[in-house]
Amino acid sequence: MYRGRVHSLLNHYEEALKDFDFAIELNPNDPWALANRGATYRQLERYEEALEDLDRAIELNPNYPWALANRGATYRQLDRYEEALKDLDRAIQLNPDYSWALSNRGVVFHQMRFSKKAFQDLDRALELNPDSAWTLGHRGLMYREMRHYEKALNDLDRALELNPDAAWTLAVRGTTYLMLRRYNEAIVDCTRALNLKSEQHWCLSQRALAYRSLNQEDRAQADLKLAIELAEPQYKKDPCDWLNTLRLAFYCLAYQDKYAPVAEKLCRDALSNDVSLYLIHETIYVLDEFLVLFPEHTGASSIRLLFQSHLSIYEQRSVNRAC
Repeated sequence: MYRGRVHSLLNHYEEALKDFDFAIELNPNDPWALANRGATYRQLERYEEALEDLDRAIELNPNYPWALANRGATYRQLDRYEEALKDLDRAIQLNPDYSWALSNRGVVFHQMRFSKKAFQDLDRALELNPDSAWTLGHRGLMYREMRHYEKALNDLDRALELNPDAAWTLAVRGTTYLMLRRYNEAIVDCTRALNLKSEQHWCLSQRALAYRSLNQEDRAQADLKLAIELAEPQYKKDPCDWLNTLRLAFYCLAYQDKYAPVAEKLCRDALSNDVSLYLIHETIYVLDEFLVLFPEHTGASSIRLLFQSHLSIYEQRSVNRAC
């Protein structure tokens, strides 16, 4: 059973599952084994199976902070933020110094646009565990989104010292370099992240913008074309995967002007289907950064206005409901 935990810590998830399966066969009511198998399913993005095991573990032991935090993290990855907060709040209530739960709650607050609460949790988590590369990476992302680029780099550099092969962190640092107009460094980080198989089409799009800024348009076009080709299969499989759909729209918009109508249609489809508030804010942010680099791009300005108008309607509805 403990070997399964070691396999999981080493990212050998299939081997871990075999060990946890065996342990649960021997004792179907072991909350530790169930919680660990649930956490392993979460790492494999098998979220429904993760929730099934974590629900059972918590049913057997309602005051199990680790299981509660992992279920909260699973809900976070499913964008079920209220349920995530409920579990993470309970885990932290049981263990106020639980740094991993604090980090996850900070990320949930970030995704819900509660920046002050997010920073409070991430800062506290780093007080408790200063060498958490994951937490540093997420705080770096928040600083980047607030355009505090030097603070972002401080956190991202430290995170990569601790975990040099963290592909997601490399991608975030690459986009930070891009906004600082340090294009060659952006290309290096995005290329390394691509070699590590992270966020393939998104990294390609960001590297393309760096190439375009260096007047290497052939390379930019090649990266954007490939980004579209990589995002299209998921769009055909599930057009309601709005993160993928909105990213595909951005790639089309950035690729060539003739694809701007395609990008606009994808965006209108998302907005007409009540895409999440987080993704509306995220898309506006992405377009803002794009327009900093390419301020004359009329297609991006038009689509940004579309999202901003929808955001205003969304916020007015929220005010009306509150009244």
